[in-house]
Amino acid sequence: MIRGLLVFLALVTLSTALQCYNCGQVHNKPTDLQLGTFNKVIEKLHMKKCHEDRVLECKPHEDECQKVTLESTLGDRTAAPVSATVYKCGQIAKREKLCRTFKLSAHLMWHLKLEYCGVEACQGDVCFEP
Repeated sequence: MIRGLLVFLALVTLSTALQCYNCGQVHNKPTDLQLGTFNKVIEKLHMKKCHEDRVLECKPHEDECQKVTLESTLGDRTAAPVSATVYKCGQIAKREKLCRTFKLSAHLMWHLKLEYCGVEACQGDVCFEP
């Protein structure tokens, strides 16, 4: 009886794992250089372009879905900045430091400057905008 209850609890735990969109999209009609740079960045982050089916099961330590809004020239200094959105699994405790991490990573890995970064928590997938 106890063994059956443990199996049931394990199945319930597995089926209720948090699932979030894991993708990125760029807005504002990017140039070819900006789009190419953005695609390299999201590939390095193990993400893909956003589609309805880009849902990923989060790791056990990740306790919320996050929407990260960014603005950058994406390496094209002759073009206007474009905005981009990244949807990901994340942690409530690390949300405040996420933009600092993104800005530092963008600078060190791709020599990119992020003019703006903002993070908000989502309830499930409600902040995904295809």
